[in-house]
Amino acid sequence: MVSAERKTDHTKARNRRVHTSRNFWAGLLFGAGTFSVLEQSIFHFFLQWHHFYEGNGLQAMLMGEGIYQLIGWGLTVLSLWVAADLATRKAFWPSRFFGSLLIGGGIMLFWDSLIFRQLLQLHTVKDVSNLLFYESLWLGTGAFLIVIGWAVLRESSKSQD
Repeated sequence: MVSAERKTDHTKARNRRVHTSRNFWAGLLFGAGTFSVLEQSIFHFFLQWHHFYEGNGLQAMLMGEGIYQLIGWGLTVLSLWVAADLATRKAFWPSRFFGSLLIGGGIMLFWDSLIFRQLLQLHTVKDVSNLLFYESLWLGTGAFLIVIGWAVLRESSKSQD
């Protein structure tokens, strides 16, 4: 006789397999949205190292910050809605969600540095003596999050939690 701890909920395992991509996308969106909100709260508001858009005066800066904040929160809320739906279907996969959350955060850091700051030059970093070091640290952190997230995803696929 198999003990209760060792029994496998085959429905949950099957549901997780069916909704693997939804778990991934929920975590990815949650990571991107959460890291966006954290980045803006810490670096834009508290430290005031930069703002999303600094051209054309205070009104344009506030509008840019509001749009950036709205997108970050929108991604976060959307991902939580998908995660809640997965939970009601007994298909939520915590380790897969967490792994893709890290990947989403890493992608957001890459996107912020390469697209917003380097390519579009929407916001330049202020009060940093060595900009190359700052951007390298930003991109390195993003790469680290992506690698760790990928490892968590690979492990979650093997273990099924």
